[in-house]
Order: sequence, then structure tokens, then C-alpha cells
Amino acid sequence: MKRRQFLHAVAGGTIMASLFPGALLSQEFGNARDVYKALQGPPDLKMTVNGGDIFVTFAGDLSEPQRKKFVAWIQRSAVAVSTYFGRFPVDRVGLLLVPNASDRIGPATTYGFDSSAISVHVGREVSYELLQSDWMLVHEMVHLALPNVPRRSDWLLEGNATYVEPVARAQARQVPPQEVWRWAVEDMSKGQPGPDDQGLDHTHTWGRTYWGGAMYWLMAEINIYEESGGRHMLRDALRAINRACGGNTAFWSVERVTAVGDAAVGVNALAALYDAMKDRPTHVDLAGALKRLGVSEVGGAIRFDDSAPLAALRRSITAGSQDG
Repeated sequence: MKRRQFLHAVAGGTIMASLFPGALLSQEFGNARDVYKALQGPPDLKMTVNGGDIFVTFAGDLSEPQRKKFVAWIQRSAVAVSTYFGRFPVDRVGLLLVPNASDRIGPATTYGFDSSAISVHVGREVSYELLQSDWMLVHEMVHLALPNVPRRSDWLLEGNATYVEPVARAQARQVPPQEVWRWAVEDMSKGQPGPDDQGLDHTHTWGRTYWGGAMYWLMAEINIYEESGGRHMLRDALRAINRACGGNTAFWSVERVTAVGDAAVGVNALAALYDAMKDRPTHVDLAGALKRLGVSEVGGAIRFDDSAPLAALRRSITAGSQDG
């Protein structure tokens, strides 16, 4: 299965969904009303991870071994997100786990109406190995961190979850640094503007929403580091935004998001990039950025060049993981 190949943004702005190939949203728990209703009763268990309470409800019968492996998966995903943001990104979230007869993970959806909620469909027969390597639940939990924005700028949120998810897992030592950069080398160019593109706020294709948004955050990472003289990284800006908004039940303008992030790092990086990319088909020099970071792919293997100008930034992005 090609990672993130069929990520899909659900209409409404406050809903973010991730789909695996061929998946359709289930008729059961396929909308926010059903999910919130299912989460109203007493949860099956409460997990506390780095300052956040996760109230888990199982929407179906599970054996004790199945419950244990799913609880470990939820814990692992929450640790990755908490590692990146310095704490779990919301004080509390309801998580509805919908078991089915498959051996796969997904679809999954994050909601930010009156309270934070996630629904995730998962097969009872899914392997331990697949749960260990899963990115989908981490992606959804990253969505908890930022405020909702106007629908035209959904790319900002989807791109953020796409960029941060592998970085968070690397920082938590769940994947090696090479896997973080594989997606940038192999997939991120899918977010470049095509014919008739009108900028990220006006071109809502899959590639532009997810990978165009991810390129925005990669360039923000580089610009913050360079303009602050290496004192700050994107993580500092995102943590400040998260603390100020309290999570995905808030609704902010993009201008407010970028202003809070830029103030935290003392540079005009997020706002300037937004102005450059929102209304125009701005082509990103992705190859040049990766070269400066010292990232390349040779014979299918990701290679690092520690003599590259931004090699220190590359290493810092995955700090806490294996050396890279």
C-alpha cells in the first residue's frame, strides 16, 4: 500500500479524514453526529499520555488480546505526537475505535466541533507489525494540535499533519530518520503547482492539499532555522500555536495562526510564505532544498551528506531518534 496515496479531506473544515486505497467511509459511524453520540456514554477506558486524557470507546466486540494490541497502538501513536509537541496536544479527546473483519487500518477521521474526537476503523485481524508501523493514527492526532481554519486553507492543516507525522515518529524512535526523508524525496513533488493552478488557497486537488501543504511546512522549517540563525525550528512555532489555541476546537484565521507562530520564533517566516503561496502557483525548489539538507536517494536508499549547508538542521529535525 502506497503511504498516504489516498489521503482525502472531508468537506466541512473541522473534519479531517485519512483513507487507505479502496476504502469507503462506513455507513456506521460515517458522520460526526454518530461519532459524538457513540462517545457520549462512559468510555471503555481512559488513557493519560503526557498531559492529555484519551477516552477510548470500542464500538464492537473485541477479545482481550485484541484490546491489548489496540491500546498499545493508541499509546504508541500518542507518545509520538506528544514527543513532537512537548505534551499531548489537547487536554482530552474521545477516541472511537470501530473494529471490523479486515486486517487493515482505516479510514480515520478527526473532528473538532464542541470537543475533540477521533474515529478510527481497524480490522480485528490486523497484525502487530502493521500497528507498529502505522502512520494513520499519528496523522490524525497531529490534527488535534492546530486550530481549524477557513475551508479554503485546509491544505495548511493537512499539510501540517503530513509533514509532522513522520518527524514525530522519528523523534520518538519509532522510525529511522531515513524514512522521514524518503517521503520528501519520493512524494513531496506531487504538491508542485500544475497548469491553471491559482495558489494553495484556491487549488484543492489531492496533491496540492497534502503535499503542497507539506512543502509549505518544509520551507517554513528551513526559513525559520535560517532567519533565526539556528536558534529556532518549526517545532517551536507549532508548539506556541498549540498552546495558544488549545487544540482543534478553536477556529482561527490563517493570519492569526502565522502571526502567533512567527512571534514565537521572532521571524516573519510563516506569514511571508503564506502570502507567497496562497494566491499564486509558486513553484518550490524542492530539489535544491533537499540538496542543502544533504538528502538524496541512491539505488532506492536514502543517503545523508553531513557536509551539506543544512545538515545540522536535518539532524535536528529528527533529534531524539537514531543519529542521521
